[in-house]
Amino acid sequence: MHNCQGTRLHKMWVLFVGFFLLGGVPLSSAQFQQEVNVTIEGYMFRTTQTPLQLNTETVIHIKNMDDVRHDFGSQMFLNTLTEVESNGVITYGNGVEGAYIDPGKEVSIRLVLDHPGRFQFQCSIHKDMKGEILLLTVDAV
Repeated sequence: MHNCQGTRLHKMWVLFVGFFLLGGVPLSSAQFQQEVNVTIEGYMFRTTQTPLQLNTETVIHIKNMDDVRHDFGSQMFLNTLTEVESNGVITYGNGVEGAYIDPGKEVSIRLVLDHPGRFQFQCSIHKDMKGEILLLTVDAV
């Protein structure tokens, strides 16, 4: 009996591994992406985020609900490979300073942050509009 039970466990293990390699999530190449959502409304930034991890792809989704154009700019983009996507157009590079967002439009900014801190952002058009993204290490929480 012991031999049959061992064979059954081996078959279950093969099916489990096969599921992940063929049809499920690959075991070794699953990529984690963290997200930050920013809504612009009433000339204010409203940020929703979960705790962020260092050296992990981060996507900042920004939606402008106001009836005027706003800017989302930050020093966090400088010297960091940054990708900005809106309406199927992608801009990328190390010198991105921010993005202008027309009323009712959305933009996604993708980057990898490699050091903890408070990353401030602002609207260059409306100087009183400011916000921040907080990135702490696990030790700091």
